[in-house]
Amino acid sequence: MALRGETLPKSGARPLVEYRRVRKSFGDVEVLKGINLTIAPGEKVAVIGPSGSGKTTLARILMTLEEPDGGEVYVGGEPLWHRVVDGKRIPVDERTRRRLRARIGMVFQHFYLFPHMTVLQNLMEAPLFVQKRPRKEVEKEAYDLLEKVGLADQAAKYPAQLSGGQKQRVAIARALMMHPDIMIFDEPTSALDPELVGEVLGVIRDIAEKDDMAMLLVTHEMQFAREVADRVVFMDGGLIVEEGPAEEVLDHPQTERLQAFLSRFHNGISR
Repeated sequence: MALRGETLPKSGARPLVEYRRVRKSFGDVEVLKGINLTIAPGEKVAVIGPSGSGKTTLARILMTLEEPDGGEVYVGGEPLWHRVVDGKRIPVDERTRRRLRARIGMVFQHFYLFPHMTVLQNLMEAPLFVQKRPRKEVEKEAYDLLEKVGLADQAAKYPAQLSGGQKQRVAIARALMMHPDIMIFDEPTSALDPELVGEVLGVIRDIAEKDDMAMLLVTHEMQFAREVADRVVFMDGGLIVEEGPAEEVLDHPQTERLQAFLSRFHNGISR
């Protein structure tokens, strides 16, 4: 098991994503304190930790929604935000960033579906107008994905007509339409009623088992992390405190900080 920012990628695989000494502050609060982390192609990595530990910021930097204050992020060996030239950090041009961003999908806590579009239109919009793919091909894939997430009979409905769990499943299908190399799930069940959590986790679990894309899963669902993740990363105070194989980290925590965090779940204090 690795402690304090070491990283354990899949053996022999070139990293798909790499964080090198990444720092980020909001005002006077440093939320990421020199993070080093790699994710291999096809690897499923769950990130756990208390609120405010930096988990979501880590995901948002990869999604290009937050710019790091220091360090570098690489996707497929290419810098996502800055490249270092003669010791200076030079911003990556926007065209390169958009190209790399197209390799990344994200499912947010709050769905962000287009309310004026049907479920089918939500899935088809980006492939048609961003990727310029043929309509017939896109429509067939959209129906196939709706079938995959159990919503084939909801294609003509609008988001307001769906439950929270159905909206999140549509959001997952919409992200899959773009064929990402890595999918980010930022606490995808945190905004759902408890009875709807299982249906969304089931869809993600099925995708993880059958799809070879990498995943970065920010979650408070410990059993889900155990079942789905190849590796679990525990963050606290802007640092990676422990990481390693899911069962090893969750069953045999080495630090008092992780032991205390997991005890909250065992005692039923937090989901």
